[in-house]
Amino acid sequence: MHRTLGIDLGTTNSVTAWLHDGVPAVLPNRHGDPATPSALGIDSRGALLVGQEALNWRAGDPRSVITEVKRLIGRRWDDDLVQQALVTRPGDAPPVRAGADGSVEIRLGEHYLSPVQVSAILLRRLKKDAEDSAGVPFQRAVITVPAYFAEPQTHAVREAGRLAGFHVARIVEEPTAAAHAFGIRSGENGTPDYATLLVFDLGGGTFDVSLLTIGPGYFSVDKLGGDNLLGGADFDALLDSYLRARLDGRDHSGEGDSSRIRAAAERVKVELSAQDAYDVTLAPLGTQGGSWSGTVRRTDFEELLTEHLSRMRDTVGSVLTDSGSLPEDIQRVLLVGGSTRIPAVRRDLQTLFGEDTVSDAVDPMMAVAHGAAVEAGLLDSLDCPAESCTIDGIPVAEDACPSCDAPLLGAAMVDCPGCHVPAAELTTVCPVCTTDLSGLRAVTPAAVRTECPECGRADNPASATVCLDCDTPLDVGGLKCPGCAMVNVPGLSNCSFCGGDFGTALPQQVTAQHIGLELDDGALKVLFPGGTHYPTEWHRIDDLAVRSDNGASVRFQLWEGPHLRSAQRNEFCGSFVDERTEGLRGEVPLTVQARLDADRTIALQYRLGSGDWRGAELRRSLVSTGAGRKAAELHNRYARFLADFKHGLATAELDALTEAQADLAALAKGETVGRSLDGLLKSARTTLDLCTRARSAYAQASIAPRSGRGLLPPPLLEELREAAEAVMDARKAMDLDAMRANTDRLEDLWTGIDPEVRTSLVTIRLAEQNAYPATLRKEIVTARDELRSAVERGDQAAQDAQLVRLVGLAKAGSGQFADVTTPPSVGSVLPTKR
Repeated sequence: MHRTLGIDLGTTNSVTAWLHDGVPAVLPNRHGDPATPSALGIDSRGALLVGQEALNWRAGDPRSVITEVKRLIGRRWDDDLVQQALVTRPGDAPPVRAGADGSVEIRLGEHYLSPVQVSAILLRRLKKDAEDSAGVPFQRAVITVPAYFAEPQTHAVREAGRLAGFHVARIVEEPTAAAHAFGIRSGENGTPDYATLLVFDLGGGTFDVSLLTIGPGYFSVDKLGGDNLLGGADFDALLDSYLRARLDGRDHSGEGDSSRIRAAAERVKVELSAQDAYDVTLAPLGTQGGSWSGTVRRTDFEELLTEHLSRMRDTVGSVLTDSGSLPEDIQRVLLVGGSTRIPAVRRDLQTLFGEDTVSDAVDPMMAVAHGAAVEAGLLDSLDCPAESCTIDGIPVAEDACPSCDAPLLGAAMVDCPGCHVPAAELTTVCPVCTTDLSGLRAVTPAAVRTECPECGRADNPASATVCLDCDTPLDVGGLKCPGCAMVNVPGLSNCSFCGGDFGTALPQQVTAQHIGLELDDGALKVLFPGGTHYPTEWHRIDDLAVRSDNGASVRFQLWEGPHLRSAQRNEFCGSFVDERTEGLRGEVPLTVQARLDADRTIALQYRLGSGDWRGAELRRSLVSTGAGRKAAELHNRYARFLADFKHGLATAELDALTEAQADLAALAKGETVGRSLDGLLKSARTTLDLCTRARSAYAQASIAPRSGRGLLPPPLLEELREAAEAVMDARKAMDLDAMRANTDRLEDLWTGIDPEVRTSLVTIRLAEQNAYPATLRKEIVTARDELRSAVERGDQAAQDAQLVRLVGLAKAGSGQFADVTTPPSVGSVLPTKR
């Protein structure tokens, strides 16, 4: 049986655990520590540093060490939470910038990496240390996330796990996992069989409150509350500012001073949980090697926490109120996260719920990892990881999806020696830093062999659930029954030996906030209200439509959050564009159905009119909606230009414009293109503007030889011809610099012509191209013929009269001409209420 690793991927510390002999056990890292700091660094030789090694290196080279990356994962650069998180970072922390797709990138050594890539490197180390500690390979994982993580963050954590070489069997909310750890002890110390628990999870970077009901074979998450930007790191920032204020004007601008002060703040926070005062010494400081010493008292720290404690009390109160519960209805308050050790935090909870109700029976630092391991033992099935496959309920013993053959075990990965980002085995060149990977091979996991505790046989195969010699049940990753003490196979919620209950079960989790569809008026059409239990069945909505008068397609955009009037104030979950070629016209009824799987991943189907149901494969891009709108508008300009003038463009010109249009289409749909968004939009806009000018100038200059003889002097006609040829040569080579210079010259020559003559020549040409209605076209052709006759006779007065007449006809036809030459914008529309 394949073993599954439980991982608490924390903001400041990460912990791994597994089920050993049926009970959760933390797996120490290579240094023997139960927790690994969530920190990565690069030393002076370019070697990777992980955990405490990275924190030790930070003292001398802080710009080479990344911490608290969990606060950035799955978020856009323009996200308010990202900008708030960056404000509290030390000034000498590694540089952070906007990525090419509008996401966030952090520098590790010489390379900028995404938070997913940074997290994958950390998970690779956790995986290796856990395998060395347990003596078995872990190709699957249950990874925990904060309850208030939205779908984009959850998806990003799953992607980091995949990149690290895991099949992520489940994403579990941290409070839920912690309750698992408590649940296997329910019934003790007078706790009723069915208990209402409040999980108070205050970690390094996030704060969650969950209200749960747990009992024999039953586990329900009822209400959630929280704050994704409240945790121990924020308390560190408060103490950091406090220490700086106490430096009495001492210079603290030296190399490493910012990180030195932050490290001291972190130590003060920890020490003041156990003592009333702590003496701090900061040295060296400043450019002259100064120092400062002082005492920080617990009362000072608690005064700094006043606002944060109030926010936490408000969140607890809201969860209770929304659930219709009173403090006395809560049987246990479970403390989770290292920051719950702060006395002021515990004191607030004990005042509200009573001292006996607040429980730390499980180590707050280990509870989440313990619960992740329990969840691994409860899992009775897996979902296919392929987005195009809808198969679920696959037995955990399977190695691949029976429908599409997608693997249900982690892929073989190698670690790039250049940037340290994992890559799939047999990748020849690292996609991040282009390092040659052709000679690298993954370490093949050893075949799992299980030793029998009764007879000692050590080579029972992975598929065996009982010893092949003595039939004794083997430890294959299931839970131990608290009644008969037998270890079960995974996937059971009741003991297969005595029928007893484990005291916990697979949870019925709930959505923290609304999940819905953006409508054309900007509002959020709720598909799943906050507090919806998941996994769900299909939720169907029949009161929608799409409206378009110009053959548009329909665009679906999903958001998660509390804002109903403005969908885009929420967290972006994903988008999909229906790309049917016939387009939409008029009002078409739209039926949508959606469901959430066990990981809160959204599946969406839709039907237009009486057509067939179609699946929408959501693109969870981090491209900002503002950039997407700009790309869509510019894409429409490209579409109109190419529709009107495609057949008159040079081959190189057409190829370049078509490629740019494809990039814009991808951006408009939320895909990434591997280039700077600002750079791409600027380049695309500049290129289209120049090609538009060049085509127009060439077309205008081409009129002169046909219609301008006798109206324009021969030297000017020759200049126009030469300039037009130069423009076309530049268009054929797609030489933008030459195109710009020669277009400027051609436009100068054209605008130097008498305005009446210019207007008359253009009007005649448009009439010859049937751009006007028949009656008007007939008048223009008559005026043309009379103008040519006057030129041949040398009758200047008649020429002037016909020029004036043609200008008047041009004005009369300007509205009609605009209707003919400017087609309506073709794009995508959002659903609307029927």
